[in-house]
Amino acid sequence: MNTRTQIILAAKERFSHYGYPKTTMAEVATDCNMSPGNLYRYFKGKLDIATEIAREESIMTVERLRPLIDCPVRSAGERLEEVMFSGLRESFHKLENKPKAVELAQIVSTQRPRFLLESLRRERRVIAIVLDYGRKTGEFVVQDVSRTAATLQAATMKYHYPQLFTHQTLQELEAELSAMLKLFFAGLVNSDYEQTEEITEKTLSF
Repeated sequence: MNTRTQIILAAKERFSHYGYPKTTMAEVATDCNMSPGNLYRYFKGKLDIATEIAREESIMTVERLRPLIDCPVRSAGERLEEVMFSGLRESFHKLENKPKAVELAQIVSTQRPRFLLESLRRERRVIAIVLDYGRKTGEFVVQDVSRTAATLQAATMKYHYPQLFTHQTLQELEAELSAMLKLFFAGLVNSDYEQTEEITEKTLSF
């Protein structure tokens, strides 16, 4: 394990247990058996460490969606639903079981807007891949994949980070998301579409 990874793991443990505001760089340095001065060689401050933790989580979340968006037995609509509901459930349970993660996400998103934009672009690419697949099979009528992906992402933002927006239960959120997706599909699905051979080429590009 390299030093940078060791620092991130130590900080993640501190943030999860004590919270971001109550954690100091000196404490993280002690956990890593190094001096604070040495710690600053790797990270300029606590916020930089928190941002890196959040970035790693964002990348891992997208990676876990790969099997869903490339499942050969599901239509584009089914893939899109799986992506949306999987994102909601994973985020909800993660933030429910780790309340300090909500705090960390709020701080990083507020103080590092570039990180938030980067994460949103990463998630938007996943949506665009599924939409483009549906366009190629004739299931979706999409004139502009990027614009449609951005629209769907904006419409479902509440369900990506639910505890940052609401105190609703998971069941309530799922019911809302299901109703919203039905409305979206009503304007997206090609009424003449008949599922035929699946496109076999890989289109994943994160």
